[in-house]
Amino acid sequence: MKIANNHTLDKEYLPIDGDQTFNKGARGVLFGFDHPDVTSGRVTTCQTLSGTGALRIIGEFLVKHRPSPIYVSNPTWGNHKAVFTRAGMDVRTYRYFDKKTKGLDFEGLIEDLQNATPGSTILLHTCAHNPTGVDPTLDQWKRIYEVIKTNNLFPFFDTAY
Repeated sequence: MKIANNHTLDKEYLPIDGDQTFNKGARGVLFGFDHPDVTSGRVTTCQTLSGTGALRIIGEFLVKHRPSPIYVSNPTWGNHKAVFTRAGMDVRTYRYFDKKTKGLDFEGLIEDLQNATPGSTILLHTCAHNPTGVDPTLDQWKRIYEVIKTNNLFPFFDTAY
């Protein structure tokens, strides 16, 4: 194929879900290259133009295949609410940051997740919470997991860093 300045592109266009070698590597790094869910094909990945583009794609996917509210932390990254609202989602919040202690409002977070509409999506930051930088401890993550499982919530992890 000819491109600008008579250069040729040796490769055909990539499929809509991106470079398969990259996608396989991303799955392996996140879940483990030999994890049964990865090797069975249960886990899938899609390469996107940007983090914001990825959020928009998952927002539209959730609206179509899992229509329910999405809960984002308060505060959260500035684009989360706008992207999910534009995708047609009902965006709600759960408590996260305690201004007094400049730490995690863990009890508020747990209470809000316990009261979330069953079946809802819960957006969680895997690390370096944006904009606070405050992350749950390992024991707190375990408690968050318990509440999500008990209340039939769908966790969605934004892994930005």
